Amino acid sequence: MITVQDRIEIAQSSLDRLLTLVYDQYREAATQRGLQFVEYQISPPVRLHDGPVTVWLRWQVADVDAWWAMRAQSGTPDVAQFWSVVDSLCFSRERQYLTGDAPTDLPGAVDISSFISSSAGYRETAQLRLQNSVDEAQRPEFETALRNAMAELPGLKVASLSANYAPEYAAGHYTWDLLYADFDAAEHARQSAAWQITITDTLARYCAACHALRLGTISAGMRRHDLKNGIKRTAYFRLLPGTSVDTAQRFERDLLEMPAQIPKILNWRLSRASTVSWDTADCAPWTYVWEQEFASLDDLLGPYMTHPHHWAHIDRWFDPESGIQAVDVQLSHAFSFLETSILHHELQ
Repeated sequence: MITVQDRIEIAQSSLDRLLTLVYDQYREAATQRGLQFVEYQISPPVRLHDGPVTVWLRWQVADVDAWWAMRAQSGTPDVAQFWSVVDSLCFSRERQYLTGDAPTDLPGAVDISSFISSSAGYRETAQLRLQNSVDEAQRPEFETALRNAMAELPGLKVASLSANYAPEYAAGHYTWDLLYADFDAAEHARQSAAWQITITDTLARYCAACHALRLGTISAGMRRHDLKNGIKRTAYFRLLPGTSVDTAQRFERDLLEMPAQIPKILNWRLSRASTVSWDTADCAPWTYVWEQEFASLDDLLGPYMTHPHHWAHIDRWFDPESGIQAVDVQLSHAFSFLETSILHHELQ
């Protein structure tokens, strides 16, 4: 059983309004999402003439699977409207997750300092979203055309094109990685006939959008240089407008602690993202690309998704109900087959 606690600091004069919202608008819908109401408490236990009071709302969720199911429904307009009204009433709020486990029983971080690596070369990554008219029978044609053209690109060191397992969670149907010696080599490749004719035509004929980004490494690490037949997760995030530099840096530090907390993350790289000339996506700019490599799909969907550092700590940055959300809920979560580690070729 997972205990969920909302701490809300509010003026005494707004307390009745808050509780009416919780009981009349939020609680029943929360129950339907699997979030069971437990209790309400207030501090101090007096009716103040002036000054703020603190309200604690406690809930329970059955287990981690039920928690993710609950979270998947937190981005609805009704939930957003409820918390928008609460935010207009309160001074601050934060959702927390509690446990009664002894400190010695809590999972903890391992030392990853020996795995930290620097990046070499210049890489671009893209999420390729196919047009609705492209059916399964046409996909091999698309893949073959791109792979044949990649083989002709001058200066291309390593490339990987792989179909995403669950494109409904991603910005595209394919993850495409291109590694060059440097930016000039990439520019030279884009002036070639292979790019100007074949790749440009193929992308225009098959793709509705190309979310194409260049990567500026913040930090990276490698546990498994020889990783083969694994899984690569490529996530795109964008910070909410107005997010402070300090908040962004805290978010980055939390992300980069994940490999220390979750050893199933074998290789990783967090990068600042910027669009490249062949990007055709009609959306707000992405802020980060967070890449992780796993030995298997089970390691991604099991230990990674169910680890408390992920759902109880990291996810608060993404959760509109957390009170500390800093990342847009419109993100790209792509995971695809990895023949050989792409990070191995650029991390030193």
